[in-house]
Amino acid sequence: MNKDDKGFETKIKGMYSGGGCACQTGVLEKKKTSLKEVVCKNCGRIFKTDKETDYCFKCRKQMKED
Repeated sequence: MNKDDKGFETKIKGMYSGGGCACQTGVLEKKKTSLKEVVCKNCGRIFKTDKETDYCFKCRKQMKED
């Protein structure tokens, strides 16, 4: 095995061990989301939203109709 093969093999082993290349770290990182989990104050349903609200869509719709 020559010097180039050892370098290539080391690079591949590093990628498998989770170290990876600096150019690939963005692919492995989980992106942050603007969604947050909220519990509806009316019905108790758990839902995700990016808005400042305490009520789910169905309860807000019922409130508008009443």
